[in-house]
Amino acid sequence: MSEFEKLKIVTKYELLKQFRRKRFYGVLAITLLAVVLTIGLYQGLDLPTRVGIPQNIIDRYGVEIFAMFVTSMGSLAILGAVFFAGDAVASEFEHKTGYILFSNPVKRTTLVVGKYLACFIATAAILGVAYLISACALLVFYRQVPIGIFGSMAIALMLACFAISMAFAFSSVLKGGMGATIATLLTYMVLFSIVSSILAYAQINPWFMPDRAGDAMGYTYGIPENAFGGMMGGGPVMSGMAQASQNPTLSFFVLLVYAVILFVLSIWMAKRREMI
Repeated sequence: MSEFEKLKIVTKYELLKQFRRKRFYGVLAITLLAVVLTIGLYQGLDLPTRVGIPQNIIDRYGVEIFAMFVTSMGSLAILGAVFFAGDAVASEFEHKTGYILFSNPVKRTTLVVGKYLACFIATAAILGVAYLISACALLVFYRQVPIGIFGSMAIALMLACFAISMAFAFSSVLKGGMGATIATLLTYMVLFSIVSSILAYAQINPWFMPDRAGDAMGYTYGIPENAFGGMMGGGPVMSGMAQASQNPTLSFFVLLVYAVILFVLSIWMAKRREMI
């Protein structure tokens, strides 16, 4: 049997394991609730006006602003990806199942890649449902779907790839899946945020930071900068952080580079790790 055939088998069974877990349906429920609540609050509270977007921008870009609000799934992409991937590698060492799994005639590289694909497919399924609901809401309220929604979803999927890669890197070196999950969340939501803020204070554009690149999913709709300036409260720091996200193409490749490097690193560490 070729390694490709083995990869398909590993991916299939890892994906079935993900779909059988309660966490998959928990993340799905949270995502759906967040999207529905965002749609309801947007329509009921007139959010664009409340967050300071100028009326002329609302009149011209109403569809795009609504799409930006309901498809900003960055945190949910991270949440789903981390919960699915945090224990992907570490659990084999933590629960000693690696003694059985690693003794099979399947390369560790194949096992890690198969696990990665399964985590990505599970995350992509949840994101796909969220964006589908958003597209349906756009059709209901505006009778159109802006083309920027496809770019937004591409950024969200690449953000998920990055999050899975980072979770795999921690999972390949830490003893437990919970530790890898917490480390990934703290690194992305706390450490990266602090670094980005410090760079912005120093008037350095943090375009190369993954958290800023992930925010680009809200900048694929062609809404002018002054609209986001009102939303973010203004000021040089917030303006600098916003500017870091205003090139979706660059942000996509920034996330891609991080994802590839961290994934290769996770494979290397998983191959060298011993069962103890």
